[in-house]
Amino acid sequence: MQVRKVTDDLRLRHATVRYCFAVVAFLVLVTFDPTRAVAAPIKVACVGDSITQNSGWSDRLGAKLGAGYKSTNYGVSGTTLLKKGDNPYWNTAAYTQSHSSNPDIVVIMLGTNDSKPSNWNAHRGEFVGDYEALIDSYAALPSHPKIYLNLCPPAGNNGYQINGVVIENEVQPDIKQVAAAKSVPTIDVFDAFGGHTLDPSLYGSPGDLVHPNGKGAQVIADTVYAALVAMVSDGGTDGSGVREAGVGDARDDAADSGAGGAAGSSSDAASAGGPDATSAGGAAGMGPAPGAGGADGGGLTGSAGAAGGQGTGGASATPPREAGTSGGCTLVNRSAGGSGHVVCVSLVVLVLARRRRAR
Repeated sequence: MQVRKVTDDLRLRHATVRYCFAVVAFLVLVTFDPTRAVAAPIKVACVGDSITQNSGWSDRLGAKLGAGYKSTNYGVSGTTLLKKGDNPYWNTAAYTQSHSSNPDIVVIMLGTNDSKPSNWNAHRGEFVGDYEALIDSYAALPSHPKIYLNLCPPAGNNGYQINGVVIENEVQPDIKQVAAAKSVPTIDVFDAFGGHTLDPSLYGSPGDLVHPNGKGAQVIADTVYAALVAMVSDGGTDGSGVREAGVGDARDDAADSGAGGAAGSSSDAASAGGPDATSAGGAAGMGPAPGAGGADGGGLTGSAGAAGGQGTGGASATPPREAGTSGGCTLVNRSAGGSGHVVCVSLVVLVLARRRRAR
């Protein structure tokens, strides 16, 4: 009899251990969120020329978007959008890399170097077709990225044959035409820089009113960031029927966030396409401008954000992943449902009941 009791106790203990393991395993299964565990940052590809490559606005954009995003600089100094320009972006390693990265969002800012007489006079009629082809090349990627077209910043005095009048009166209308044809939004960096009466404080020097300084780089980052967030809450469209992101007052945002340090000046030779200069940003502040939130209006899913900057306790609104894109689904926190808790409680009750009967 005593041996049987000891044997029964051992069996009960073994059964209890097995049930406890079962309960723990079940709890892990119902509370584990595989989506949250494997979610990768949303990839933002910033495509452009020296204004993108050397100003650092893409890094500033990444800082504003936060840890859930990876903003990568794919700018190449001196490049043109035109396939037959003096230095086509199409022929660069960055073009290939920006595609192979399979981005979720693509922001294109090309056209400044196309305004040079040697490019524009010979190939103006090819600009729209080449731009549409560039958009198609990104749209065909497996990630099906959301694509934005930046209107080029205005250009003034410079030594690179870049023509500000051509940019304003010919390049910009062509970009808007492309945006309308492809149903992609534009981001108005042109107006953010003062438009026709450009703001010289955003450029490297009076002799280089093409390349932005640190303050100008922050304006571009703020303008693009505002577009990514505000696109979902802006139900209006521009005259062409394309939803165009509002700029707000990105220049004031940059000033408020401390962006405006003294700009350094340096130059770099554009590969195979003639000289192109750049201005390295000075000690520009990195505090984000107030974030704007929005309800879902199509495209990006907006999240409301309280106005504020770094260190002020305010949180910037950040555009989550776009639904419907590869790797771009809105993440949903899944928790154990009521039925799971019922099962867990039932298992525990069963174990306790068996122990009581054994006694």
